[in-house]
Amino acid sequence: MKTRTKQRANRKLKLAMLDRRDACGVYDPTPYEAVKEMIKENRENKEWRAS
Repeated sequence: MKTRTKQRANRKLKLAMLDRRDACGVYDPTPYEAVKEMIKENRENKEWRAS
C-alpha cells in the first residue's frame, strides 16, 4: 500500500501535468477543464462504490 505522502505527491503531479496551453502555446482552458471534471467524477464514483 502506498504511503499517504506518495499519494499526495502523485495527485499533485497529475494536476500539474494538466496544462491550459495546447502544443502551439495557445491558451485553451477547454481540455483542461474537461480532464479536471473527469477526474472529479471518477473520484466521486469511487467514493460512491466504497460506501
